Amino acid sequence: MKLYYSPGASSLAAHIILNEINVDFDLERVDLKTHTTEKGTNYYEINPKGYVPALEINPGLILTEAVAILPFLAQHDPKQDLIPPSGLGRAKVLEWLGYLNSELHDAYAVFFTGPLTEPEKEKAYKEIDRLLSYIDKTIGESDTDYLVDDNFGPADAYLFVITNWSHYIKHDLTPYSHINALRDKVAARQSVQIAMRDEGLIA
Repeated sequence: MKLYYSPGASSLAAHIILNEINVDFDLERVDLKTHTTEKGTNYYEINPKGYVPALEINPGLILTEAVAILPFLAQHDPKQDLIPPSGLGRAKVLEWLGYLNSELHDAYAVFFTGPLTEPEKEKAYKEIDRLLSYIDKTIGESDTDYLVDDNFGPADAYLFVITNWSHYIKHDLTPYSHINALRDKVAARQSVQIAMRDEGLIA
């Protein structure tokens, strides 16, 4: 398999899960400004949508969209811990992935589409805080170690990656103690440390 990625983007979640399932895979970095890969390929020829992640499963067989790629990879976990194979547990993982992708990801993405006026920034920060408040409250009321159950999974990786963007947009995560506790657990995982080093995000 090959993962097309951009450092710190949503593709980092797929990178983390690839490390978790311990398979051989290649990485190819994508410049999202020029839409060119590090090998000089026009990225639109690989993924006409133009964004990451894209997962090449076999030559010419490409899967896109984090909400598709993350459960696809997680189901290859040899320990069968990353995602329930069926039933309500699997549906809850997909529910979280859908919410994170359509709501939280989009709320942060506003900051990466171009310069914002101060009123636009304040409005965007408020929307992020509204969503994070819900997630923090939900985690606090749960009796599980991670978002869905007591096992780390793709939704936890995705939440970790999206909330990392708070650093780049100068957004304060301090009020969200339950999210921060979950982030600390995720950050400590070897799969996460390796992925972040490989993408040049940490030394």
